[in-house]
Amino acid sequence: MCYLCAMIRILLVLLCCYLPQFLSAWGANGHRIVAHIAYENLNDAARARVDAALGDNYLSQVSTWPDYIRAESGWDFASPWHYMTVQPDQTVADVVNETAQDPGIFDVQEAIAFMADVLAGKEEVRQRLTELLEKNKVEPLAGSLDATALAFLIHFVADVHMPLHVGKNRDLGANRITVLFFGDRYNLHSVWDTQIIEAERLSFTEFADYVTMHTRARQAEWADDDAQTWMEESVVLRERIYNTLYDRTDRESGLPDLGYDYTHDFLPVVEERLGAAGYRAAALLNRVLG
Repeated sequence: MCYLCAMIRILLVLLCCYLPQFLSAWGANGHRIVAHIAYENLNDAARARVDAALGDNYLSQVSTWPDYIRAESGWDFASPWHYMTVQPDQTVADVVNETAQDPGIFDVQEAIAFMADVLAGKEEVRQRLTELLEKNKVEPLAGSLDATALAFLIHFVADVHMPLHVGKNRDLGANRITVLFFGDRYNLHSVWDTQIIEAERLSFTEFADYVTMHTRARQAEWADDDAQTWMEESVVLRERIYNTLYDRTDRESGLPDLGYDYTHDFLPVVEERLGAAGYRAAALLNRVLG
């Protein structure tokens, strides 16, 4: 193999390793936590349909699939489905109204509604998804439209509950903001999607148990909210994250210095968002599948 070909191959491998992390909302365990909570709160009818659609797979297992496939160029058409850009001078309603005039799927709010319609059995929408997959030469998860829609739906509901995924395009949802987290350099987005969760050193099922314990009293309160409400909450929290970013600054580097104080303040927020996502996903699936 020539030197140039070898270098290209190495670069492609590195891109596949790092691109999903760069683009993800919650890291893998965040998505698994949401899916675990959702599955535990499904009614009998919805759980039976989820099990039938997924076969030998678990909902927590397929919840990360939509991020893994983003390394495959055939799935590029689904990239805008993972987020919504809401600029500081906009509201979520402004963005929803703008995209509603076009029949395409332009953001995560529209993608959630689309996948819910697929699972509800709306034939026109199922045909549209089939045509998208065929046009882009990609295969449905486990050979099933329902499995594909379930994986996307549980993933997208989690996505919109990560505050920086209803983001500002100037910093790519805080991917361009460098911070210190317990002395190591990360971007702010990765601190929120992965590092705060991983710093607890819990399995995703253990973390889900803690989240459930701290949030189950609010389950009924969250059950009837719509996706626009979820994103409006994320915008409010996003601004709190930006506004408190420089409360703690490292003298040598000048970077935000995030450690025990930061996790003390924001770990409860992370738990609340994961809990809300899990309960709301369950409520949505219970309505669609139950």
